[in-house]
Amino acid sequence: MTDFDSLSHDEQLPLLLELANTAASNYDLPQGIAVSLINLSENATYKVEAPGGQRWALRIHRDGYHSKTAIASELAWLIDLRQTGVVATPNPVKGKDGEIIQQVSHPRMPRPRNVVLFDWESGIEPGIGHDLAEPFEVLGEVTARMHLHTRQWKRPSWFTRLTWDFDTSLGDENPHWGRWRDGMGMDARKEMLFGRTV
Repeated sequence: MTDFDSLSHDEQLPLLLELANTAASNYDLPQGIAVSLINLSENATYKVEAPGGQRWALRIHRDGYHSKTAIASELAWLIDLRQTGVVATPNPVKGKDGEIIQQVSHPRMPRPRNVVLFDWESGIEPGIGHDLAEPFEVLGEVTARMHLHTRQWKRPSWFTRLTWDFDTSLGDENPHWGRWRDGMGMDARKEMLFGRTV
């Protein structure tokens, strides 16, 4: 069996789609759903659509990046933001077993993946040429409300998330997303310019 991580992007996509379809069966969804990829970046995100038009977003978490507890921590905050009216966050959907986080296996993947299903949040992605002044004002207001919320929110005792500081984002020793010097498209000129900024 070839290690999943050694497969090319194009070879991984069909396996992730199989995993997404398996994961969707863990939820009480209508018959005849269609699962399609929205994007693949930190996580693989899929649109799940029922024949009647109802939609959900299915997130397959990247292997080894966030622990199940870290994902549960994110979801605890997201749920509280929604319940307290701070931000209209996507609503996570419980699986048939009553759990929000599902662990789903695939025979060609070395470990089960954490999966979360969310109710679909409709919206419009701004395009080139759109006036973004008003949306950025809204974004600023939402960000301010979230900052205020974090100051008074009582986190669960088990809450854990990655720490983002200089060392873990731009440092050379242990950055969460890898060294910026090794980024795609980096050449000597870009490294010099970005290095001056860092």
